[in-house]
Amino acid sequence: MKIVCGIGNVWRGDDGAGIRAAEMLKEKYQVFICNTYPENFVDEICRLRPEKVIIIDAADFGAEPGTFREIDISEIDSRLLSTHTIPLSFFVSSIKRCCQEVVVYGIQVKDIDFRDHLSPEVRRGVRALVNLLMSE
Repeated sequence: MKIVCGIGNVWRGDDGAGIRAAEMLKEKYQVFICNTYPENFVDEICRLRPEKVIIIDAADFGAEPGTFREIDISEIDSRLLSTHTIPLSFFVSSIKRCCQEVVVYGIQVKDIDFRDHLSPEVRRGVRALVNLLMSE
């Protein structure tokens, strides 16, 4: 089983990129909409014993808005946005004990102003990442 965890805050513009991507992947993956508190899902994810967990979150790695890339586990606290209640590295280390593989994708934000929609650039990046993951 493969799981997707969408992380972010849909009321902070592009910070909702991970949530929006996860919502679009429901037909292929078991999806958890983690919002800004992914640590609350550790027990449930571990009970499922997935072979792979894909985490999608908004990021700032200095690229063009909407660009996505796999984020190395050692970089997640410095590259992903810090709107989470705890460092994302804690969540990753907690679920690594019960699954074979954890992959983290970051989507470069344009802004995280208070609004309920993604910027056009980030929306395109979300669609491109969803297409990639649907073809896996």
